[in-house]
Amino acid sequence: MNKTAITGVRIIDGINSSIIEKGTILINDGKIEAVSPMEKMPIPETYNIIKMENHTVLPALIDGHVHVTGEPGRLDHIGHIKANLVAVRKLQNYLAWGVGTVANAASSADSIPLRELVKNGTLQGCADILLSGTVTATGGHVRGRSADGPWEVRKAVREMVMAGLDHIKTCASGGFQWEHEKLEYEDYTPIELQALVEEAHARGKRVHVHAHAQPGLRNAVNAGADLILHGAHIDDEALEAIGEKGLWYMPTLYITSELVWKENKNLPQFMARKMERAWPLHREGVAKAYKMGLKIVAGTDGFGPDAMMIEMNEMVRCGISPMDAIMIATGKTADALGILHETGTLEAGKKADILCIKGNPLDDMGILKKFESIAMVMKAGKIIPGSAI
Repeated sequence: MNKTAITGVRIIDGINSSIIEKGTILINDGKIEAVSPMEKMPIPETYNIIKMENHTVLPALIDGHVHVTGEPGRLDHIGHIKANLVAVRKLQNYLAWGVGTVANAASSADSIPLRELVKNGTLQGCADILLSGTVTATGGHVRGRSADGPWEVRKAVREMVMAGLDHIKTCASGGFQWEHEKLEYEDYTPIELQALVEEAHARGKRVHVHAHAQPGLRNAVNAGADLILHGAHIDDEALEAIGEKGLWYMPTLYITSELVWKENKNLPQFMARKMERAWPLHREGVAKAYKMGLKIVAGTDGFGPDAMMIEMNEMVRCGISPMDAIMIATGKTADALGILHETGTLEAGKKADILCIKGNPLDDMGILKKFESIAMVMKAGKIIPGSAI
């Protein structure tokens, strides 16, 4: 068995806001065995010791909304094969940046082999991937498994569950990617959304709903969605409803950040204009959500493996504390994705998915955006090649 002790390190466990300034983490056979202040936990002789003074250890990050394989409805059989092969390198890059798990926001059964090969270790050095079974309206915002009308929608959800997708993703509003659509456009109707949610819940699957503006936000909440995505034009009505029902809200601030709409010269102008318009509204909404105590979780809808680092900095710009931003991007998102029992926090029994940073991100979240600040990444107790150790 591989036994490792990381010692002398500042520990942020992702559970609460307490900090161990000089602590030790014992890792045995890929799992965390114990977490404690140094003085309270002697290190057994059989453990390989890694000394990390002046470093901060936190759980590997979790990006709850990425696109690594393309939209299923726009791919043929060969397209799926190519997309999954390209996704391997993307997942390796995510892990190199300290992101231990991602949720692929537009998936089909064609990507299940990718998930399983990562999970069983055949594909090495990859972030774990969860698959969102995507059921969408014909000609809607996302091109997934097209289904129209409540009974066809129910059938599509049943197909996704039978195939083994992790959760269901759909759309209640328009978005940024198509020139003809507006964020205010209704995607699925309330009747279709209700059928989708009922069918998913009857089979134990959570539902993530893309909703930027009204009436899509209202429709998604009323249908009983578990998690509301984006909300770039979110209003007080939606925030209050999300809070009253105890839903998760994943704002994906990255996608309306200046880095995307202002600095990305390859972005189509129509997308940039919509994102620029949403930029202040999105941040105002997230600031309100935080003050109201909503269950904010982390996803990026981003274009690269460093997107979560940018997302966390955008959260802080909205008034979210650095500690809360870290807990959002780890344990809270793990909870929303149904994987908190195995990852997302540093505690005994969890997988040793660990990110070690040079310095203290609580003092300067900006260091997270610098790849050279990453001292070490562990996945299930194994140090990822390329780490400084």
